Amino acid sequence: MDKCRGNVASVALSIAMQVAARHVTFVFLLASAVLAQGAASGSAPYTGPIIDVHLHAFAVNVQGPPPVGVCVGEAANLAFDAQRPWPETLINLVKKPHCAKPFWSPTTDEALRVQTLAEMKRLHIVGVVSGPPERVLDYLSHAPNSVIPGLEFNMNRFKYTLLDLQKLFERDGFKVLGEVTDQYDGIAPDDARFDDIRRFAAEHDVPVAIHLGVGPPGAPYISAGYRAHLHSPFSLEKMLVRHPHLRVYAMHAAWPMLDELKAMLYSYPQLYVDTGSLQMALTRTEYYSFLKNLVDAGFVDRIMYGTDQIVWPGLIAEGIHAINDAPFLTAAQKQDILHDNAVRFFRLK
Repeated sequence: MDKCRGNVASVALSIAMQVAARHVTFVFLLASAVLAQGAASGSAPYTGPIIDVHLHAFAVNVQGPPPVGVCVGEAANLAFDAQRPWPETLINLVKKPHCAKPFWSPTTDEALRVQTLAEMKRLHIVGVVSGPPERVLDYLSHAPNSVIPGLEFNMNRFKYTLLDLQKLFERDGFKVLGEVTDQYDGIAPDDARFDDIRRFAAEHDVPVAIHLGVGPPGAPYISAGYRAHLHSPFSLEKMLVRHPHLRVYAMHAAWPMLDELKAMLYSYPQLYVDTGSLQMALTRTEYYSFLKNLVDAGFVDRIMYGTDQIVWPGLIAEGIHAINDAPFLTAAQKQDILHDNAVRFFRLK
């Protein structure tokens, strides 16, 4: 009887050990799956220095009488009755944003500059700041180690001669030609009127930043020359063929023209893009879908971080959070987008 009990106990112990072993194995596999899911769903945030390649030095009233507010993703979903003039609707939208926590603009030019530069300092940002020369130089004088001066270029708004450009870049220290916004006036980058400017940039090794893709909703009813087809990435082809050493980046990554953009990035390895205002203009789902498509296609080394900060300094941090929260980006890819790619493109130390 004792022997029988001993056998039963032995069998029971054996079964228990097997169950325990299976349980440990299951727990191990479950833990491994959780860790793998965690790795896939989000990596550690990037906390190092950042380069924002798309900032602005504008008057605070450039988006309408201040203060004006914007909501993330609101531009993609607007219920508009065309019986009402679109400019009136847009002004009402920025005066009475629909979201609970809009980003509000400051109310004076000085406050805009102070808050923008303060955000750049807080977040360890060096930024390409573009706009009218006098405003950019003002920003530069207050933050010489944080501002890379960019010259806003528009043939209709700024009547620069080639001599003017030479002085601005050689005497005043401008480093980037852009943002180029001629598409708002019906002039695409491959327009013959842009030939001399392309040649100037190529001969002086000046990087060119060209607005492509997203603009404000209803843009043709705000700027009469705006046409969506002028923002095609294919409009860069003439420039890149004629000047193969020219550094060009497409602002806003030419959203939503994804297939055209991938064709251009594949064909022209010197072409880069920035994220522009996508973190604001698009829903986060669409932004991530578009960005992931570029990453999956193998172009992560040519995506640069940009905010298109115009009069909303809070969008700078929002854009960084959007990159750090992207569930498909590795830690190394976040660093590429937020810093390393721009260092390479602008040949920074």
